[in-house]
Amino acid sequence: MGNENEANTVRVDGRITPNAKSGRPEMPYIELFSGGLTGLSHWLSSAKELLIGRAPEADICIPDRRVSQRHARVVVSPEGAVFVEDLDSTNGTYVNGEKVTRRALRDGDEVLLLPDHILKFRYQAKVATQAVEKSVTDATREATTGNHARQEVLTRIEQDFAHAKKQNEDLALLMVAVDGFTQIAEKHGQVAAAMVLREVTKVISPVLRRDDVLARYNNDTFVILLHKLNEAGTVVLAQRVRRIVKYHHFIHASERIRVTVSLGICSLTKNMKNALDLIREVLANLDKAKSAGSDTINGSQSIRTIFRQIGNKHVA
Repeated sequence: MGNENEANTVRVDGRITPNAKSGRPEMPYIELFSGGLTGLSHWLSSAKELLIGRAPEADICIPDRRVSQRHARVVVSPEGAVFVEDLDSTNGTYVNGEKVTRRALRDGDEVLLLPDHILKFRYQAKVATQAVEKSVTDATREATTGNHARQEVLTRIEQDFAHAKKQNEDLALLMVAVDGFTQIAEKHGQVAAAMVLREVTKVISPVLRRDDVLARYNNDTFVILLHKLNEAGTVVLAQRVRRIVKYHHFIHASERIRVTVSLGICSLTKNMKNALDLIREVLANLDKAKSAGSDTINGSQSIRTIFRQIGNKHVA
């Protein structure tokens, strides 16, 4: 990755990605190999780009200071070609060891941000297995858990915020982070970590209402968009989610993995100007909950008051 590659930094490779084989529709996806994040997959679509970087809003968020805030992106052309583009990152983007500015990707190509962070580009036939068919039917679904993808729910939050604000309706966000997810992956392996994410989705989904939206927000965190639910109702739901995860038996290779979650709560208030205000506050509340220890819930002052009134000791 030295200076001998500098001549290639402005190269634009126009290779076209392969067509589907045997008439089967195929979906392109990126799989991440990066420490505790290894094994996470993201399906690609021409409807939206995939942002990679250190910034919290990145679709693939890599918490490494050597990775730029907005390091690179992957885009799909209307014709189906898939490109990776470096976004003027500090340490560069490499494809199969060659430093690039923009490069068309082929099945099996490896995108390298740093030696510790590799993204492998692949194709998967939609009809390969029943499970895969279900997860890729809609490119707005996240591959590991089958939930709504991050960008999809962010768009929904923005739309629903404007509607709720205009109609003076209740709207709330619930952030749910798996405690010690990196440690789970390191101790039990990536297959077990992916199982934990799927099981968290499985146990949470039945307690939600039909119009609630559950999505994968980042590597270890889910977001739940709650319509027409006041603070008291949100508190009850948060308690239920915390308890149902804590007492669920997560079993991998005949071994139980003990899993808890930390939760941040935020409800729409009159002083919020846009959806970003709502997201920022719920993330801040989640950070407070995680800082206070595992299996903890945090929200606004009024929400914490409700918790204390019902005697919940798991409030930060």
